[in-house]
Amino acid sequence: MKPAIPRLLRASRVVLALFGGLGFLFLLAPPGGAQSSDGGYRVFRPAGAGPHPGIALVSGCSGFAPSVAPSFYEGIAEQLREQGFVVMFVDYLGRRGLQSCWRAPITHADAAGDLASAVTWLRSQPDVDPGRIAALGWSYGGGAILVALAEQTEDQLGFSRAAVYYPDCRPVRPWKPTIPVLMLLAGKDDVAPGKKCQAAVKKNAAPEAVKIVTYPDAYHAFDVSGLPAKTQYPFGTIGYHPKAAAAAWEEIQRFLEPLK
Repeated sequence: MKPAIPRLLRASRVVLALFGGLGFLFLLAPPGGAQSSDGGYRVFRPAGAGPHPGIALVSGCSGFAPSVAPSFYEGIAEQLREQGFVVMFVDYLGRRGLQSCWRAPITHADAAGDLASAVTWLRSQPDVDPGRIAALGWSYGGGAILVALAEQTEDQLGFSRAAVYYPDCRPVRPWKPTIPVLMLLAGKDDVAPGKKCQAAVKKNAAPEAVKIVTYPDAYHAFDVSGLPAKTQYPFGTIGYHPKAAAAAWEEIQRFLEPLK
């Protein structure tokens, strides 16, 4: 008979969040979703000829198919598609043959560059209104969006709104573009604390264009329903918080309303 696997080890094989300076990720995650042949991007298109608003999703460090919640991003994409958005996955990992950011040769600036290229492609689509495009990112991907804001002009960005969940703020600097930004932070986030992002916002050209919402009792990854309520590791804590997740999604809906 095989020896019993210790409870902690067994749990870590199912979901292991690693910070190590790279934001949260889940081990054993397959590459980020099957890509369509639509420009090399995975795209979710609503019915009708359009033009529709567009939205670029930028995943966390585990890519678009984390093992504990493989349909998480697809579920969000489908909800947005049903609301009339053309949704695309900015797969900064998959295009490099990577499964995660962990110890991988990729930076936030790399992901920000991929976002710029993806939005340029999205704006060229005949069923997309180039004036109604948003970017939505999580953790490492959220940090990449904020890095893009600091490194690119408003015209170069290509999107007119940006929302980020618990972004990895380590490389984030103040930015000059004055587009609306929604920042959804977890009050108990000790994986990617939001203080640096908040400090950067105060030095922005237009800090009033940024709305920061903090959910006091929430941990990092609070909107990922495949997670337990609380899982603690040496680097920090992650966990699903249903009330915070629902409230954050309502904020997202209000934020995107001007694009619909």
